[in-house]
Amino acid sequence: MASPDPRPLAGLDALSSAYGLGAVHSCRYLPDGFLNRSWRIDADRGVFALKELVRLDPAHARRSLGLLRHLAAAGVPVAEAVPDASGETVVRLRGRHYCLAPWIEGGHPRGADMDTGHAFHHGSVIGRIHRALADASAGLPAPEPPGGLSATPAEARGRIGGYLGLISRLEAPGEFDTAAAAVLRERLELLAAHEHLRPDDSRPPGPFGWTHGDCQNWNLLWSGGRIVAVLDWDRLRVNPFGEEVVRAAMYQFALPDGRVDLGNVAALVAGYRTESPIGAAALADAARRRWWRLTSSVWHLKHHYHLGDHSSDRLFFGDERLVRWWTAHLGDVAAAFAA
Repeated sequence: MASPDPRPLAGLDALSSAYGLGAVHSCRYLPDGFLNRSWRIDADRGVFALKELVRLDPAHARRSLGLLRHLAAAGVPVAEAVPDASGETVVRLRGRHYCLAPWIEGGHPRGADMDTGHAFHHGSVIGRIHRALADASAGLPAPEPPGGLSATPAEARGRIGGYLGLISRLEAPGEFDTAAAAVLRERLELLAAHEHLRPDDSRPPGPFGWTHGDCQNWNLLWSGGRIVAVLDWDRLRVNPFGEEVVRAAMYQFALPDGRVDLGNVAALVAGYRTESPIGAAALADAARRRWWRLTSSVWHLKHHYHLGDHSSDRLFFGDERLVRWWTAHLGDVAAAFAA
């Protein structure tokens, strides 16, 4: 059973009127998403997925949603945005912004539910996305080289130590606080033992361009062994292509204990290469950069302690299990991406 909406949707009648949905028969909150909030709406006009854009620039979201028709024509499975009566794809109501799409039946399998056939297909879809976004007819500006250096070991220690200090000052630490502090102390030990493996920022990060930006399992809708919709295009950005491939693979094929099915990783890479060529060296470098980013980051705790948003709490512990397994198998992971 779905958990109740922590902040009920206000102004449903006004939203229905804006989109011309007619009478709304049901509105069900969907609790599985992270960061944004979503609902399934059953109305006279049909069944739809409504998403509230939380901490996302509405103008950025409009640009991304405007690309969906081009992506669909390029063979990327998407759920095109439903415009309101004035043609807008993002509606503002009571200070909040929403977008609407047709409801598509499917699920979000990952881990043990995936095989090499799924993995190959997944990789080919990512490759198709990158090709479609690079097409001049997409109308995107020419990508500038992505900036930003990897966190230094000192920066990582300072970040982690800051949250340890914050937790130590709590008057009544709860179960999450105690568990998080234990993870942070272990992370400091892991950093001390492996900081010499930090990626070399003096080397270019490999081929880059426009990417989906968050092509992980919760943004992929599957049915019948195939992806039927790639969702949530609001984080569209310029990134090294290898980093999106690595991030998608390591999240999609992670098991509950942190292990990753490396056979599926190799199959995803093979599928990607049928649509978009990429060299083994670029993928190996992307894997090292992604590993270090996970190892040196505890971004989830900003949401928990500073934004009052606990939707990423379970990701914090899941990422910790992945980091520990990945650190112990760096060579095996690199070989899988180079297969």
